[in-house]
Amino acid sequence: MLFKEITFNSDGYRKTLELRTKILRAPLGKQLSEADLEGEQDQLHFGMFDEGMLVACVVIKPIKDGVTGKLRQMAVDSSVQGKGIGKFIIRETETHLSEKGFLNMEMAARETAVGFYQNLGYSRVGDPFLEQGIEHIKMVKKL
Repeated sequence: MLFKEITFNSDGYRKTLELRTKILRAPLGKQLSEADLEGEQDQLHFGMFDEGMLVACVVIKPIKDGVTGKLRQMAVDSSVQGKGIGKFIIRETETHLSEKGFLNMEMAARETAVGFYQNLGYSRVGDPFLEQGIEHIKMVKKL
């Protein structure tokens, strides 16, 4: 497995869009919207590659305070789910961000993924809310 940062609008970035659509939007009968992609040129994109194939990706939006990253649009290909790749990409992303001076991470996690993130040290904050028609909960972690 190879973890690497992906350049916005590159071939690798376009592959992340395909994976994000397949895993996060198609099951809801949706596509990635302009709103989903707004500002991505200023965000950080990471991927996990297995023999050159993108198998997982995540987008990090730097928050105004400059020390917090918002984890968004994490996707792991269904063919490799349950094999630890999600944990690996999160840990590698956290390490990379910490080295860049980030101190905190936050996200809006789907209710079905809360346990996954809690096992990685994230804490629930506040009440559940709807996003894309799915219940989410804000989660935070100090890096």
